[in-house]
Amino acid sequence: MDFLSYQSIPAILKDNSIRYRDKTAISYKKSGVFLSLTYDQFYTRVLQLARGLCKAGMQPGDNVAIFSENRLGWAISDFGIQSGRGVPVPIYATNTGEQAAYILNHCEAKIVFVSTKGQYEKLLEVRDQIPNVELVISYERFMGDRSFPVYTQYQLSEVSTPISQEERDLIEDKIDQVRHEDILTLIYTSGTTGRPKGVILTQYNVICNVTQALRQVGGWIEDETFLSFLPLSHILERTCGYYGCLMCGKHIA
Repeated sequence: MDFLSYQSIPAILKDNSIRYRDKTAISYKKSGVFLSLTYDQFYTRVLQLARGLCKAGMQPGDNVAIFSENRLGWAISDFGIQSGRGVPVPIYATNTGEQAAYILNHCEAKIVFVSTKGQYEKLLEVRDQIPNVELVISYERFMGDRSFPVYTQYQLSEVSTPISQEERDLIEDKIDQVRHEDILTLIYTSGTTGRPKGVILTQYNVICNVTQALRQVGGWIEDETFLSFLPLSHILERTCGYYGCLMCGKHIA
């Protein structure tokens, strides 16, 4: 497949939701049991989140942070943000609240996804340092502080409410508007020798990197399952262990 003919990663997923409709895209563990989403189901969850983000006020070009370890919610957030024309900004799950606050302020993120109550509490401790944050969305359900409310990704996505054709057309129109030169993600360096620096990667940057990586890998084993192990906050895992697999219709766990 000629991936370079696509303008964006979400555009590839949109086509793959039809091309690989009933194939398993992602498996994840919940309450000790492995569950799976097909390409069609995964894409539907992406559209639902994009719908929720747009309703919440996300505008094209807005930076939206993801403060989480690898999990299904991370992948849905990443594609959902991009599909609504936002820019995902990953933050390592091991970062402290102070480190996360620096990134949130530097990129001026108004919305941040967190994985657990522990990550939320890191932000709560530095609440006064992140006045720009207006919405916190968690992958897990828990009670937040009244001064710093938190909503679940399930609530924001309105998962129980099917995507209408009008809503699908609206989000897919946004996907179709994305161009090669648009920013796909803003990734911050580890900051070991100073303050973290934001690295801008465009859609074309990443599509080219994935294409070259796939050329180096060569042939695929048809029904192979790929384990997502390295942090998705790092571009290597995102390129080789995540985008590359989903672009080729493979199965990630």
